[in-house]
Amino acid sequence: MNAHIVFGLFALYVAIISLYLVLSGRQDTVLTFLRRCWGRTLGHSLYFVGRVAFPLLICVVCLGWGIRHYDADRIARYTPPAMTLHLDGYRDLLRRAWQKDRPVDAMDIVYGA
Repeated sequence: MNAHIVFGLFALYVAIISLYLVLSGRQDTVLTFLRRCWGRTLGHSLYFVGRVAFPLLICVVCLGWGIRHYDADRIARYTPPAMTLHLDGYRDLLRRAWQKDRPVDAMDIVYGA
């Protein structure tokens, strides 16, 4: 799924939840703050524009962009890259870990630890 479509659906979710909170009469801290600072009418208007209208605008733009650039043929032809394991950087580390019969050096002995 296109990332723009997912972002548009998330913006739609945010707008629906915020609109539900306003219409049900519940207040969150942002709405309470805006009502105290700007008054009831302007506070509700600012809250609606910031928390409902703007996410709906983002939803429409992102969903339109995602649907416009959605290429079903490319998705159908997509094959995931083969998973390979490269141990070149760990070869020396693994070699030292697997050596069991190496002689004990003076540097290997730690006194008082």
